[in-house]
Amino acid sequence: MSKIKIIQVQVLNTDERAIKKRLREFLRDLRKRNLAKELIGDDEHSADFDDGDLDLFKAELPDGGLTYKDEAVIANRVRCLISKRSRAEGTAHLSKEDLQRLSPKEASMKALTAPSEHWADEVAAALHEEMPWMGRATECAWHDLRRVARRGTAIKVEPLLINGPPGIGKSTWARVMATRLGLPMAQSDAGVGSAGFDVAGVERGWGSAQPGRPVNLLLDHRIANPIFVVDEICKAGVATSTQGRSFSLSEAMLGLMEPATARTWTCPYFRVAFDMSHISWIFTSNNLDTVPEPFLSRCQIVEIQEITSQQLHDFAVRRGTEMGLSQEALEAVWEALGRAPQVTGRRMSFRDVVRMLERAEALEGRPRLH
Repeated sequence: MSKIKIIQVQVLNTDERAIKKRLREFLRDLRKRNLAKELIGDDEHSADFDDGDLDLFKAELPDGGLTYKDEAVIANRVRCLISKRSRAEGTAHLSKEDLQRLSPKEASMKALTAPSEHWADEVAAALHEEMPWMGRATECAWHDLRRVARRGTAIKVEPLLINGPPGIGKSTWARVMATRLGLPMAQSDAGVGSAGFDVAGVERGWGSAQPGRPVNLLLDHRIANPIFVVDEICKAGVATSTQGRSFSLSEAMLGLMEPATARTWTCPYFRVAFDMSHISWIFTSNNLDTVPEPFLSRCQIVEIQEITSQQLHDFAVRRGTEMGLSQEALEAVWEALGRAPQVTGRRMSFRDVVRMLERAEALEGRPRLH
C-alpha cells in the first residue's frame, strides 16, 4: 500500500493559536536580545563579546511581558497571515464545513496495490468461477491487474464498457470484483436525467450545488483508487439548465477518463483540483449505437452474450449454497426458474435468480406459527 496526493492544494499552517504562540515567543526573544545588546554596550570593553556570549547573557534576563498593544498587533498580523495562506492554498472560498471535509492536510490518500501477478491470477480465477458468462470482462480486468502488479502501481482497471442484454449481472460483476480487490465502490444510473451532475457535481451558486459521487467516494473512504460504475451509459441524455446551458454525461466523462486531464480535474463544487486518474471506471450498456464515438474510443469494449439456463442453474446452486440454503430450497428455486418463462412469457435473467434466492432465504429464516 502506497500514498498518492489526490487533493491538489498547498498545505500551509493556518492554526491561529500556534501562529500566535510563535509570534509571542519571537517578540519576547527579540526584546531580550536587544536588551542584552544595550547592556553590553558598544565601547572598547564590549569588543571581546561574540554572539555566543550574547546568547548566554540573554538567557539570564527575565522574560518581559507583552502589553495589550503587543497582543493587538500580533492578532492583526495573524489574521492577515492566515488570510494570505488560505488564498495561497486555494481554499479561502470554502466554508468551515467544506474545508473540514476536504481536509487538505490529508491530501494524500492510501492506494491499494497488487501484491503479485499470482494474486491477480487468483482474483481473476475466483471471479470467473463465480460468473463464468462474464469471462471476457474478467479477462480484461485480469490483464490490467497483472500489469499493475508488474509495475508496482495502484490497482486500476482501465475504462471498461460492458455491452450486453439486460439482466445478465453486469453491475453485479463489478461489485463482486470490487469486493475481491478490497476496493470501495459507488454507482450511478446514466438513465436518470441528472446523471451528469451526479457524476461531475454541481457548481456553487446553484440551489442543488454538491460534489459529484466520485469525489464523495474519495473523501468518504480516503482511498485513491476506488471503483466507480455507471449503469446504462447508452441511455445518458443531455441535461439543460433554466438558462439554456446543456450538460452531457458522456462529455463530462471524457475529462475524467483521459489520464492527462484526470490528474488535475477540477471539482465544480469545491473548485479544487483532484487527481482522479487512479479511479477504475466500469460502464454498462445494452446498445452501443447511442453511445458517442469519442466516449467509445476511450474504453475497452467487451460484448457479453445472453446467459444460458445452465449458467443460471450453476449460479443459483453456488450462490444458494454460500447463503446457507437447504437442498429443498435450492430445488424449489430451480423448479420455479424452469416454470417461470411459461408463466411470465419472458426469459429468466440473472436478476430473477438473485430475487428468488433472496426470497427463499427470507422464507427459510421466517419463524413458524404454532
